[in-house]
Amino acid sequence: MNIANIKLPIAVIGVIVAQAFGIIWYVAQLDSTVSNLDTTVTIMQEEATTIDIAVLQTEIEGLKGKIDAFDNSFDPSDLEEAIEELEDRIAGLETKDALIENEMRTIMSDHEKIGEALSDLGKDNLSENRDYGNYGR
Repeated sequence: MNIANIKLPIAVIGVIVAQAFGIIWYVAQLDSTVSNLDTTVTIMQEEATTIDIAVLQTEIEGLKGKIDAFDNSFDPSDLEEAIEELEDRIAGLETKDALIENEMRTIMSDHEKIGEALSDLGKDNLSENRDYGNYGR
């Protein structure tokens, strides 16, 4: 079969050429649409990046302000004064604890003597026989 001998009606050739032009036109329009969308996406990304940068700059400036306020309000001497005050309070509590311990020993000694006296009275049948705390036994 020889291609040169094939006979095609002009109408079929016209339809094929029209379809070829249609496909070329469609591809050209599609390329234009893709190019426009690519440009739009690039612009939107740039705007989003610009907004993100502006937000981050605002947050950084806010944090800098907070740091400056903290630096201005912090005074190490306040901390030293608080430590000295706590040390004084601890010393006072230790003194009170020592006094309480001394008083407790005195009271315990007195109770022991009273308990011995009552025990002796009980032995002589002058009083009831009771145990009073068993201090020191």
